[in-house]
Amino acid sequence: MIANFASHNTPSGIIKGKPTVVSKDAKDVISDADVIIMPLPSFAYPSTLEGIKPYLKEGQIICVTPGQGGFDWFAKDILGEELLNKITICGIMPMPFNCRIETFGKLVNVQELKKKYSIGVMPLKKLPECIDLVNDMFGSGSDGSVQAAGTGSFLEATMFPINAVIHPARLITLLSNWKKGDVLDENPLFYEDFTDDAAEMMHMINADLIAIGKGLTKKGCPVNVPHIFDWLAVHVYDEPNTSNLKTFFSTNDGYKGFRCPLVPAKNGNGYVPDFTNRYFTEDINLGLVGYKGIADIADVKTPTIDKIITWAQSYMGKEFIVGDKLTGKDLGITNAPQRFGITTIADLKKLYHTE
Repeated sequence: MIANFASHNTPSGIIKGKPTVVSKDAKDVISDADVIIMPLPSFAYPSTLEGIKPYLKEGQIICVTPGQGGFDWFAKDILGEELLNKITICGIMPMPFNCRIETFGKLVNVQELKKKYSIGVMPLKKLPECIDLVNDMFGSGSDGSVQAAGTGSFLEATMFPINAVIHPARLITLLSNWKKGDVLDENPLFYEDFTDDAAEMMHMINADLIAIGKGLTKKGCPVNVPHIFDWLAVHVYDEPNTSNLKTFFSTNDGYKGFRCPLVPAKNGNGYVPDFTNRYFTEDINLGLVGYKGIADIADVKTPTIDKIITWAQSYMGKEFIVGDKLTGKDLGITNAPQRFGITTIADLKKLYHTE
C-alpha cells in the first residue's frame, strides 16, 4: 500500500507499507490487538462496535478519530457498561490525515498530516497513557514531533468545534436562497471559496456551543469549549492570531481541492445540492442534533443551531426539531443523548464520573 504525502508534510513524498493482516472478519484482527484505531464517520459507529464487540478484551484501547458524534454514547449503548468499564476509549481531534483515495486499497493522496491534537479519554485516569500513545503513533522524529494534549472528559471531545461547526455554516450560507428546482451554475470549492458570511455563521454556531459548555459547567458537569479559530487555526495549524476564519480556510494547504456537496442537475446543466451527502447526514443528524440534545439537558438556548437544523431538515425530509424542541419523529437516526437514555445532568455526571 502506498501513501503519497504532499510536499509540505513531514514525512513527505511516497511512503510504502505492508499490512500484516487484512480481513473482513473482526475476529482476525481485533482479538490480538492492544490498540484499535477507528478513523470513521459517526454513522459507522454502531455497525463497527457491534462487529468488534465479541472480540474485545480487557485493557484494549479504542482510538476513534475525529472523536465526534457521541461515540461514547454509542459505546455505552452497544457494548454495555460492564465491557465499557474494562477498556479505554480515546477521541483524537482533529483527524490526523486530510486525504483522498486514488486507488482503493493501493494508493491514497495525503494532503495534510497534523501534528497537534486534543485528546478526550474515558476513563479520564487513562489520559497520560493515551497522550503518550498518540505522540508515538503520529510522531516521526524531531522534525515531525507531535504535540498531544488532553481536553478532559470524552464529553469535551464530543463538543469540540470541528466538522459540525464548519460544514453546516458553509452550506446554509451557500444555499440560503436555494429552493427546489433551482440550479447552480457551478460547484464552488468548499474552502478556497469560503465567504465572510460562512465565517460569521461559524462564529454563531460556536457561540451556541460555548454557551452549552458554560451551562453544563454551572450545573456541575465541567466542559470547556474553545473557539474554533483559537483551537483549529491557531493551535493546530499555527495560523497567525492576526488572521481570521475566512482567510484560514481559503488559504490553508490542508483544505485545498475539496468541492461542495453538489451533484450535476438531471439535465446535465449546472448543479443541485445532494442532501444525502455526509455533510448533511453526518453533521446535522450526528452533529448539531447531538449538540441540541445536550443543550436541552443543560437548559441552554441555541438559536443558531436551531435555525440550521430546522433549515436542513426541511430539505432532508426529516423531523428533528418541532418549534424549538427536540421532539421530532426522526430522533432515532440521530446522536441526541436522549436517544440513549441520557436525559438529565445526573445521567451525564454518572457517565463521566463527575458526580
